[in-house]
Amino acid sequence: MSRQGLEALRARVHADPELARGLRGLAPERFEAELLRLAAERGDDVTPQDVGEARVRARQDWMLRWVR
Repeated sequence: MSRQGLEALRARVHADPELARGLRGLAPERFEAELLRLAAERGDDVTPQDVGEARVRARQDWMLRWVR
């Protein structure tokens, strides 16, 4: 897993409001493919497994946000 690649991609998206808006507007079934395409274009080492694991972690964090 390339945590560095995923973090680099996140940083790019956070730094580019237009890119972030474009991703936000995607249908869920297209989101992962678009992320992987963007990562490949920019040379970030991100795999489908990276995206899936990040999604699971984000969902868990969201569900546990009030428990802490």
